[in-house]
Amino acid sequence: MEKILIKLGIDPTTNYMYLLALICLVMILDYLSGTISAYVNKKIVVKSRTGINGILKKIASLILLLFFIPLSYVVPGQIGIGLLYVLYMGYLLMELQSIFENYQKLGIQTKDFEDFIDSLKKLVYKKSSDKQENEEKHKNK
Repeated sequence: MEKILIKLGIDPTTNYMYLLALICLVMILDYLSGTISAYVNKKIVVKSRTGINGILKKIASLILLLFFIPLSYVVPGQIGIGLLYVLYMGYLLMELQSIFENYQKLGIQTKDFEDFIDSLKKLVYKKSSDKQENEEKHKNK
């Protein structure tokens, strides 16, 4: 995986940091859109405790995502780096899905975006399973 990224001109040691920064940005957008939808939607009761719990969950998630960086280098055969990218992409897609749900609470139609995200999910998980199968085949030879 690392050799492929280098051939594409991507530094594999820092590319996941861009994904992590993007996840942080999307987490902030998710929190803000959730807060706005809670204030706008009369059916939702706004509580500061709920907001603080949401922030704490996001911080805990970031700590866990950071934990997997050194762990990914322990897994042999560059599988760890690939799994790290899949984990980060999956988490990013999950956060985007949450933003779309918040927009729906605001009355904004997000069907086209959700279809796009579903397509990305299928693509990410398909590539992940294909890479794992290829690694296993090469390992068994």
